[in-house]
Amino acid sequence: MVDVVALGEPLIQFNAVTRGPLRYVSYFEKHIAGSELNFCIAVVRNCLSCGLIARVGADEFGRNVMEYLRGVGVDISRVRIDSSSYTGVYFIQRGYPVPGRSEMIYYRRYSAGSRLSPEDVDENYIKGSILVHSTGITLAISESARSAVFRAFELARRRSFDTNIRLKLWPAEEAREHILKLMRRHDIEVLITDEDDSRILVNTGDGDEAYRKYRELGVGLVIFKKGARGATLYYENTKIERQAYRVPVEDPIGAGDALGGTFVALYLKGRSYEYSFDHAIAAASLVITARGDNELIPTEEDAEVFLNNMRRS
Repeated sequence: MVDVVALGEPLIQFNAVTRGPLRYVSYFEKHIAGSELNFCIAVVRNCLSCGLIARVGADEFGRNVMEYLRGVGVDISRVRIDSSSYTGVYFIQRGYPVPGRSEMIYYRRYSAGSRLSPEDVDENYIKGSILVHSTGITLAISESARSAVFRAFELARRRSFDTNIRLKLWPAEEAREHILKLMRRHDIEVLITDEDDSRILVNTGDGDEAYRKYRELGVGLVIFKKGARGATLYYENTKIERQAYRVPVEDPIGAGDALGGTFVALYLKGRSYEYSFDHAIAAASLVITARGDNELIPTEEDAEVFLNNMRRS
């Protein structure tokens, strides 16, 4: 059994080597990605075990995902190879039309990952874990994947959830309906969210007000991301604010997954809230300095080196 279980779709990422519209890009780097996959890697880097419940296609990209996850220490015993579909891919357009930001272009409809279903949820695997994690992306990709998350959360002892609303995957009204349904049905111990998602879910982009509303929904702890302005941690009516570190931004995608996975792992290990949050901010800061979502997620020791260096500068 593993300490943490996540449910979500592994994807192949093609990241533009040069900035600008994709119509002018000739070269791409291939990376293994997916929100919950990134989360798992962050957990493993911080010395807890993590397993992914997912589906990949019986193709070269699916094999790539399996070998990569095995290599970084994520348990793949519950990743199913689906011979009737394909492994999803997406492209990243960097620095256009907004400098410093990236845009995702998906090719994942009817992919193997979207065929995730309650049948893939191993009851003993879930019950043997400390915590189960998923995101709004998995709720969005298909009705069967959404049902799988609801089933896993029903069986889980403890839960974390990243709202991760992607309007390219579903409309705001549908996202609000299903995410709030999940929150009302199951207590969320750790919620990762941001201003834009909170405007959709609880009609406010203000962190303090959003926290009060999430508390009314049974949420315990909230990590409220604010992009380049940093993030705020709310728990037990306590508030910890952190400014973002000034680092060169290559690609900001994946920062939230690194932040969430790092925090949850250290939190479950009994580290203090402040320590866990500081390391989470460090992880997010390092990830955005390179292309690829998870290669630069630090270990606990490397995050400490980063923090000590930034504090001296």
